[in-house]
Amino acid sequence: MFDNADYQRAAARLDAPLAHVKAMAAVESSGETFWTVGGQRLVPVRFEAHWFGQLTGYRFNATHPDLSCVDWTPALAAVTRAGAWDQVRRARDLDEDAANQATSWGAFQGMGFHWQRLGYTSITEFVFSMSVNGDDGQMDFFTRFVADDDQLLEALRTGDWETVETRYNGGGYGGAYAEKLRAAVDVYAGEEGATLAPRVLRLGDQGGDVAAMQAALGLAASGDFDQATREAVEALQESLGLLVDGVVGMMTRRALGL
Repeated sequence: MFDNADYQRAAARLDAPLAHVKAMAAVESSGETFWTVGGQRLVPVRFEAHWFGQLTGYRFNATHPDLSCVDWTPALAAVTRAGAWDQVRRARDLDEDAANQATSWGAFQGMGFHWQRLGYTSITEFVFSMSVNGDDGQMDFFTRFVADDDQLLEALRTGDWETVETRYNGGGYGGAYAEKLRAAVDVYAGEEGATLAPRVLRLGDQGGDVAAMQAALGLAASGDFDQATREAVEALQESLGLLVDGVVGMMTRRALGL
């Protein structure tokens, strides 16, 4: 399991609230970094047959339909920890690199095929780092993954969980993943050192933080994020070369001196 020092290092590296990093680990795997399977200490894994099929040109679809397929097939997912590792091992017998890339690894369920983009020298090094370096290796993957995506990084910093849902997990959850993260943040928010970032402001929001933002924009501080406020935010973002979305996240806040 991760300890508080692991979370603190990641939060410092990402310049993100501690509660936000803890929430990500809790929702992804309850912070569990290793399984005990048959007396062995092994990294949590989840083998994805559709990715193995794609990475091997579907040449094993006919001979090994339980390991290789065209479309995502939830029924093929292992239901036990031993079964999950059995899938990985059998797929490795067919194509080791493809099997490692088609598997999600560790507490943050990082897919192996991200290895090159995130600066690992090989898929072998990626897998090695997950197990030999233990908790540090798994947390290192998470910080690399988040830091590599500017939108995801800002979303994690500001608590824009809908964007995190899309950027980290690809979407398709209808906001359910975002709600789990929001609930997890509430659990950790009261812990020592786990301060929260200011909320992301959007059309329809109300409150004193909206009024402060409007005042910084030179608008009447009504405290109601209306269409006129959104247009003023968009104009500021465009003038500064920021993402023009009318949403006041960390970068827009900094531009406004908030």
